[in-house]
Amino acid sequence: MSASLEQETHLLLNDPASLAGHCHQTWSQLPRADVDAWQLAGLKQRFAQMRERIPVLKKLADGEGVERIERLDDVVPLLFEHTMFKSYPPSLLEKNNFAAINKWLAKLVTPELAEAILAADVSACAGLDDWFETMDSAVPQLCISHTSGTSGTLSFLPNSTREFEKACEIRRLFAWKMNGPDSRRPEMHTAYPYYRKGYLSHLRGNVALMKLLLPSEANFHTAYPDTLSSDVLHLGAKFRAAQARGTLDRLVVSPALMAKKKAFDEQQARMPADLSAFFERMATQLKGKRVYIGGTWNLLHNMAKAGLERGLENVFHPDSYIATTGGAKGVVQPEGWREEVLRFTGAQRINESYAMSEVVSGSHLRCEHGNYHFAHTAIPFVLDPETSKPMPREGRQTGRAAFFDLGADVHWGGFITGDEITVEWDAPCACGRPSRYIVGGIQRYSEKNGGDDKITCAASEQSHREAMDFLSTLEG
Repeated sequence: MSASLEQETHLLLNDPASLAGHCHQTWSQLPRADVDAWQLAGLKQRFAQMRERIPVLKKLADGEGVERIERLDDVVPLLFEHTMFKSYPPSLLEKNNFAAINKWLAKLVTPELAEAILAADVSACAGLDDWFETMDSAVPQLCISHTSGTSGTLSFLPNSTREFEKACEIRRLFAWKMNGPDSRRPEMHTAYPYYRKGYLSHLRGNVALMKLLLPSEANFHTAYPDTLSSDVLHLGAKFRAAQARGTLDRLVVSPALMAKKKAFDEQQARMPADLSAFFERMATQLKGKRVYIGGTWNLLHNMAKAGLERGLENVFHPDSYIATTGGAKGVVQPEGWREEVLRFTGAQRINESYAMSEVVSGSHLRCEHGNYHFAHTAIPFVLDPETSKPMPREGRQTGRAAFFDLGADVHWGGFITGDEITVEWDAPCACGRPSRYIVGGIQRYSEKNGGDDKITCAASEQSHREAMDFLSTLEG
């Protein structure tokens, strides 16, 4: 590897905003051939660093006989399916056995983090909220988050604090319209129509956002100043799963947790009125100011409708940054929702992206022609939906989306999604950006297949099963 390629690859992995000279235009126009070279070199480096050091990766790589990476597709048998991050015995949470959860978690991360995780005293943790708070204090370089747990079981994602910071530094390029490292920090506020803190994956980035995007924490305005309870979210997920199975009568819940859930349910019932009051308050306090607002499309639309009904238009500064991710989620989006959001906020555009909780650095921005351009920090793959074998990286291909998150620095970044995408590998986009991109809509295979989506790993069934068994065996 040449000295320049080595240096540039190092920046892509560790300080990606510097690779573009902290300029949003440069980041958008990085040449395709250069990005390809950095990504392959970065993937080789990540694999060489982690193959022997992350226990579950070593188990899978040994089973598949993968010793080195020569081409991007060589990593496909080593991509994890989403069940990897929730492969712990569910009974551990029922018993608050967080010492065993930590043993499981330690097999997913590098030795330095594993040592700190195993050393953390979690014996007094009476639930998830206690556990997350304890782990944040004991291992501050680790930022564990969880998914919504629609199946009834939460996935725990062991990201580093630095991963969230790197992702936020890239977002800052666009929110500030940076043209270099000395770009002036704008007087920016955030209006966040949710909880200030929580361990759900989309809340975990708030700390990095406050630190890197805003002048001070006082500029981060939330509808609810408290912490979203993971215990209550987990209970709600278990309720839904038990109801679907017809086993709701067997669910045992402690009185303390039921009281917590009751208070949460009461707050949820008040939420429409609370949010209406919050939006009205923000429209008054932040009128004419530059804001950063992130939320799902329906949250942004509800905010806009509430404001427009009160005759409020062009409330914030035109250079405000309005961001949304997550897509339609199977819901038909009403015509004109984008126009209503822009009319209320006064912003020049809505910055839409495609992202997932498991790939922190991979926020793929939608251009003015409706295409999602891949982030330079995440290597995309299109897999055959039946076999999960890689499809050609040429022409236009439709299949299952998978990614390798190059920003992942304490855990293995390879991940298979439940999404069907169509990727254009060759033809340039009319927007002028040289990066490859997704065309058309993004659909969940579970929606397409009537609720069922069985991911077939590209790894052999035996080696993948052995890796899962190894991960869930907690003796010793």
